[in-house]
Amino acid sequence: MKTNKECGRRILQEVEKIEYGETISVSKLQELMGEYTIEDVLSMVTLLNKEHYLVVLDKVSYDDNDVFRENKIKGLTEKGYKALDSIRDETLWNSLKEKLPDFDILSIYTIFEIAGKIKSVEQNKIFDLPADLYLPNNRW
Repeated sequence: MKTNKECGRRILQEVEKIEYGETISVSKLQELMGEYTIEDVLSMVTLLNKEHYLVVLDKVSYDDNDVFRENKIKGLTEKGYKALDSIRDETLWNSLKEKLPDFDILSIYTIFEIAGKIKSVEQNKIFDLPADLYLPNNRW
């Protein structure tokens, strides 16, 4: 199945809203994101879980880390927050979609990496730092 990067971005945005100590089921998450199918949401939650962007509880399958409708999502990991911070800005996200000729075939993880590098360059410009000085995009 082809991954839906818009869905993945929206999942990170919705999961960030989960209150401390609370969880949300994958099916409830999909209801909040009605424009995406349950298959899109399950696929992206599974991918984001496998790469440790999300904390998913009640995993039924440990062999392949498949996520099911009734699984609970607890929140984002530090890696998830960093990824979301890099793609949160709507203008940057739309610019990536427009200017990257391979946007549709790139992995969502590559998109996160490119967006993070762009954010770092923007930070360097804000603080008038030399271009070769890397200011990492750290959340904490």
